Amino acid sequence: MSEKKKYDSDTLSQQRKAREEFLELKRIQNGEIAAPPKPSAFEKTPQTVEEKAKNFWYYYRWWVFAFIFIAAVMAICISQCVSRENYDLTVTVYTSDYISDESCEKMSGYFEKYGDDVNGDGEIHIQVINCSYSKGENKQFLLTNNTKIQAIIAADYDALLFITDDTTYKFLNSISDSVSLLEADGVELGSDFYNSCNIDEFLKLPENLKISRRVLAETVMKDNAVAKKCYESSGKILEQIRQ
Repeated sequence: MSEKKKYDSDTLSQQRKAREEFLELKRIQNGEIAAPPKPSAFEKTPQTVEEKAKNFWYYYRWWVFAFIFIAAVMAICISQCVSRENYDLTVTVYTSDYISDESCEKMSGYFEKYGDDVNGDGEIHIQVINCSYSKGENKQFLLTNNTKIQAIIAADYDALLFITDDTTYKFLNSISDSVSLLEADGVELGSDFYNSCNIDEFLKLPENLKISRRVLAETVMKDNAVAKKCYESSGKILEQIRQ
């Protein structure tokens, strides 16, 4: 068959099909034959529990994944908030001789014997932050440690007590030209403190440690309610250690 005859045959077939479709449409409009069902009518409506579950999963699975992810993040955040200690007071250990974290943990228990329930939660928890260092530490560590101390001084309104040696006591009081950081009537820590907080013969605390309260008057902290309560509680601790 030539190309022309083939083309003419295809054209006639298309015209015949179009005419038949047109005639069928007219017969539907005249009510002679029933209209065919809509395409949506062929969709199967889920009936069983399994079919409904599959249908739901097909359309909403990404929403389910998003909900699970958000719920997991919220659960982690809530768990961290619940498990976090709500401290009544913070003691900062800042010495030029290294003190182990284990000794600092023992210090928490030692000071909690004398502390007050500042936050009113029915318990007494005192945090001890270890900022001790060795004189031979590298410059980067010393810089990081000094930054840590400055952050505590600037922002921690419950950090009113500092354990120091002679070197660090003088340094803290030299930070400002106008006012000393620590009060002059600090307390020399005695045998009761050392017996309670020493770990063993190899991790002995440095000698001649002193605990002092931070100056509150003439500072930006003087009108802060938390700082005032912690200041009073710190004074009571110092008095009981002094006895």
